[in-house]
Amino acid sequence: MFNKRLSLKYFSYLPAKFSLRTILIVPFILQILAVVGLTGYLAFKNGQQAVNEVAAQLLSEISRRVEQNLQTFLEMPHQINQNNSNAIKLGQLDVQKFAILERHLFEQLQVFHQVSLIGFANTNNEFISAEKFPPDDLMTIRASGKSTKYNLRTYTTNFQGDRTEIKDFGKPYTPQRRDWYNKPIKEKKQIWSEIYPHNSGVALYIGASQPVYDQQGNLQGILLSNLNLSKIGAFLNRLKIGETDISYIIERSSERLVATSTNEKPFRSNRLQTQLAENKIKPFFAIDSSNKITKAVSQKLQKKFGNLKSIETEQQLDFKIDSKRHFIQVLPFADHRGIDWLIVVVVPEDHFMAKINANTRATILLCIVALIVAVVIGILILHWITEPVLILKKSALALAQGEWEKRIEIKRSDELGELAKSFNSMADQLQAKFVEMQDLNKALSQNETRLKQFLDAIPVSVSINDPSGQTYYTNRASQQLVNVEILPFVENEQMAKYYQIYLAGTDQLYPTDKLPTLYSFAGETVHIDNIEFRHPNKTIPVEVLSTPIFDESGKVIYALTVCIDVTERKKAEKILADYNSILERQVAERTLELQREIVERKQAEIALLESETRFRLLAEATFEAITITERGILLYSNQTCAEMFGYELSELVGMCVMDFTAPECREQVTQKMLSGYEGIYETVCLRKDGTTFPAEVRARVMSYRGRIIRMAAIQDITSRKQAEQATVLAERNRLAQEIHDTLAQAFAVVIVHLDTASRKLTTDIEVAQTLIKAGRDLAHSGLTEARCSIKALRSQLLEDGDIFNALNRFATQIFSPTNTHIVCQVIGEIYPLSPDIENNLLRIGQEALTNAFKYAQAGEIQIKLAYQESQCSLRIKDDGQGFDMSSVSIINSFGLLVMSERAERIGAKLTIQSSPGQGTEVVAIIKISL
Repeated sequence: MFNKRLSLKYFSYLPAKFSLRTILIVPFILQILAVVGLTGYLAFKNGQQAVNEVAAQLLSEISRRVEQNLQTFLEMPHQINQNNSNAIKLGQLDVQKFAILERHLFEQLQVFHQVSLIGFANTNNEFISAEKFPPDDLMTIRASGKSTKYNLRTYTTNFQGDRTEIKDFGKPYTPQRRDWYNKPIKEKKQIWSEIYPHNSGVALYIGASQPVYDQQGNLQGILLSNLNLSKIGAFLNRLKIGETDISYIIERSSERLVATSTNEKPFRSNRLQTQLAENKIKPFFAIDSSNKITKAVSQKLQKKFGNLKSIETEQQLDFKIDSKRHFIQVLPFADHRGIDWLIVVVVPEDHFMAKINANTRATILLCIVALIVAVVIGILILHWITEPVLILKKSALALAQGEWEKRIEIKRSDELGELAKSFNSMADQLQAKFVEMQDLNKALSQNETRLKQFLDAIPVSVSINDPSGQTYYTNRASQQLVNVEILPFVENEQMAKYYQIYLAGTDQLYPTDKLPTLYSFAGETVHIDNIEFRHPNKTIPVEVLSTPIFDESGKVIYALTVCIDVTERKKAEKILADYNSILERQVAERTLELQREIVERKQAEIALLESETRFRLLAEATFEAITITERGILLYSNQTCAEMFGYELSELVGMCVMDFTAPECREQVTQKMLSGYEGIYETVCLRKDGTTFPAEVRARVMSYRGRIIRMAAIQDITSRKQAEQATVLAERNRLAQEIHDTLAQAFAVVIVHLDTASRKLTTDIEVAQTLIKAGRDLAHSGLTEARCSIKALRSQLLEDGDIFNALNRFATQIFSPTNTHIVCQVIGEIYPLSPDIENNLLRIGQEALTNAFKYAQAGEIQIKLAYQESQCSLRIKDDGQGFDMSSVSIINSFGLLVMSERAERIGAKLTIQSSPGQGTEVVAIIKISL
């Protein structure tokens, strides 16, 4: 309570201590300063928040880009080793022929620019390699073996890879003592070596090595591809986003610097070791880096996490380095070959703040301009308010000293103007009491004239009206406002229309009942700013102050109306409003853009996920083996693929395509892959158990997430191949039967006729000619039959009649030159048979008749064709010499085998009965459904 009273008491003395101008101006300026300062502060804080959000997104994108590119970069040495291993397995490279191997490694090193060394060491302590010799990447050949007395000798080369001169005779070199040699033997797979110094002492290497085994599983040697850590740093330098961003790699286990995007080398001189050149350098801890940012960030990471091994997931941090804020992204990077690194990306806050600082400066500048304008306008307004008060003060002091002639010149019509007029009136009244009466009229006239001059000089419109609507007085500014010099009598109801008074911002005349003068006639003082005076060429917005003038009895006799032209002020307010509207619209548009980008990114991620899910479902549902490979290494396969090749699904990822290809087809598959062939081709695949099967492959090369992959669909075509072979075999068997039943039979009979004709040429020329003519006719007939058989057409014999007539003609044709008697008989009513049955019965009959002609030496041959209701039978019987059935096998006699197969084909039952001296009978019976 005491403090409150003391505070009120203190403020009650403020007017006594400070001038009126100070009391009005200082609080006004302080308020404006507070508003402008708060606006600038909020703008700065919003910028800081935007920086944090953008920094987190950008850091994640940069880190992922570095991770993906680094993964591709580090995959290259192992891919080179795998390619060389495949070439050795396929016999394209012979590890015993170092000269050919040397040329291959040299050409390979020229292709893969990022790799510094590609080499091979065998089990005999021999080593050969092509190397870009540091520090200037001079192309060299380095060899160690019997020819160099096992010293590691370095040779310079020409562009073709030929050795030109010895650069260094070298020192004893034993690959078996090196980490890159022993580690892959122990792990039996591709592996990274420890980081080790180059034996020249000018670079640090990390080696990718892979064991090579022969077909018996014996070790042949170790393939080696080395990376120069300085080149990894140069690779990181090329991935930088901004001028001041840096990225570097730390080995998690030793906390040593592996590579950095700065120009700093990842090693230091080792002054304690001077004997061996390779011991003159050594790696160093990241916290000992000469780059102040690398050093500071590493120290802060060590301080925050203690042991870097505890960083298992992606981390985002921010530190101040040299009073400048930096954003840090730490990303673990490891592979299955022994790499366990940390990728650190450092981006200074200035990278993001450039545009935001520019916006902040623009905001501050606008705030300062607004502050200056507001302060100037406020001071002018306050000066306008306080100046008449000061004048009144001086005049009151002058009047107190008897200076009656002192007049107050205040060109205003507000309360201060009224006070000034009252003060002058009081002065005039006091002076009038001391002057003569004759001077009163003169003084009054002078006062009226002076007042008129004062009012005319005031830059605002002043008018006085009586309650009837009659204009009592207007000054010059008022006449200019209504564009009329002499104001006529206008009724109150017509005033708005006559003087073109409108409601501001509309096309509506100002309502009569709301005119300020009418309020004043009712005894009210009003202040409004929604009136416009319209002229043909311009519109004037005004601020109106109307006050009543009362007589001695308190009755309103006049209304004093003051109109102030606020055109410039309205323009200023509109500019400020437009600026705020533009600023709000820009903020809203940017917000919508950000929201749209976020929604689009989320939709893209959802679409990608759905696409991958659909692909997996389709891949698992298909009956084909689906594979996705990159550079010959399997990245994905479906369950059908695992079942087709006999593997578990988990075993397939990471395997080479050659592991599934039969050796005789590997060169073919390699050429298809290297040429990017997209189409269908057949090959032979190899299962896990060593068995092979024919397959049809459809492949396509495509881009996926920035990587070139090859998608293939593999189909086992074993059944199709077997069906094709069975079809070919069946057709070949059919042709063999047709050839036997046509040409072979015809030729056999022709040969018999010709043999007989040759014997008769000297004894009976007519018989010989008859036999030759019969042989010729048989040859023509056989040729015609063969052509029909090849074309799978109906036999020519059947084209001219039924089977009975065909057999009769065939028997007559072959037996006509002989004395054999032919008996043909049909039993029952002939009915049509299917073409297949007719053709096969004819061929069976032809074979039986041909055999009788060749072997039986019969005097009579009977041909009986019986047509019954449920079956049809063909019977051919001769009375020739016959044969022993037990001594003849159907399998060894092609004619009997063909008759048996033809009978089986049409479902007929074939029986053959014969015995020596008793002739032979062939019977074929087939069931018929009429």
